[in-house]
Amino acid sequence: MGDTQVHIDEGTAQYGAGTAQYCAAVDVSSNVSPSTPLVGTTSVDEHTPPILMSYLPKGSQQWIRKVGEESMPRVGMEFSTLEDCIQFYRAYAIACGFDIRKSSQKRFMDGTIRTKLLLCRREGYGESKKMMKMVSMESAETSQKQEKVTTIRRFGCRAMIKVVFQSGKYVIRNFFEGHNHPLVLVKNREFQKLLRNLTLYHKQTIINNLKVNIGASKIFRICKEVANGYENVGATLLDFKKFQRQVKLFIGDAYAQMFINNLDKLVERKKGFQFAYHVDECRNLCRVFWTDGHGKSAYGAFGDGVSFDPTYGTNRYYMVFTPFTGIDNHKKSVTFACALLSNEDEESFVWVF
Repeated sequence: MGDTQVHIDEGTAQYGAGTAQYCAAVDVSSNVSPSTPLVGTTSVDEHTPPILMSYLPKGSQQWIRKVGEESMPRVGMEFSTLEDCIQFYRAYAIACGFDIRKSSQKRFMDGTIRTKLLLCRREGYGESKKMMKMVSMESAETSQKQEKVTTIRRFGCRAMIKVVFQSGKYVIRNFFEGHNHPLVLVKNREFQKLLRNLTLYHKQTIINNLKVNIGASKIFRICKEVANGYENVGATLLDFKKFQRQVKLFIGDAYAQMFINNLDKLVERKKGFQFAYHVDECRNLCRVFWTDGHGKSAYGAFGDGVSFDPTYGTNRYYMVFTPFTGIDNHKKSVTFACALLSNEDEESFVWVF
């Protein structure tokens, strides 16, 4: 019995994230499995290549999007450079609705790449849906590694091309078109990894807003307003959060110096602002004290009784925030000064006072 093909209407199709389950409007041209859900049909844009879902003889399913002949990889196609071939397959993947990744390669003795595999991103099988990865980020002073959890969904997809170098050109030797998972619908294409890209504008915006402690979610909404819609941003909220995390990791040990530099700037800009700090033998910042003109004036007027409270929570560097407060003539709390302490010992308290 031949393969059964189902034409998927992208006007109503909805795929479950990362699964082979789908709910699609279908145009049945032959006998179809009774389990195929029918939810009605609408017309498809004539410029949108249709998705064909086939039932293979062993019961498995295969998804293919038919694109124009000029965009379709073919065995025997030649390219001047390997990069030209990669860009061609990348454009084909975007048109079809899947992501690619580079795989194994072999080289000649002179270093020239002899063979190269380009695979669907869902090729292979993960031991679990969540796999651990080590991310190495160079901080300002040291190299540090941080472990994170990333979700990788692989279903053993066989879609691929194999490129070989022969007669001075790169030639497609093997090409497998079908996918064993649903393809990205046109309406969801902005979430496709190949089309998500943080531009220099995005990165600079994230860095500038990070300086004033604005999070990734607010930055993403700002970019949405500038671009007139989430679909026009060119990246997702997750991309923004990942880059912001990378920036924080890169800054790493430089946070202490940045903090002191900011206090130096406040001395120049803010009348009466003063601060002091202390570092230990390892050049780690362990004590900081600061006050400003308002705090000094308040202390002069209401400094008869001073409360020193070292019971506040610690920050990410385990430094305790300790404010100096008093009560004004309206029985309201006023702040005279503040300190950050890495140790709550006698030496630290003597230094603060």
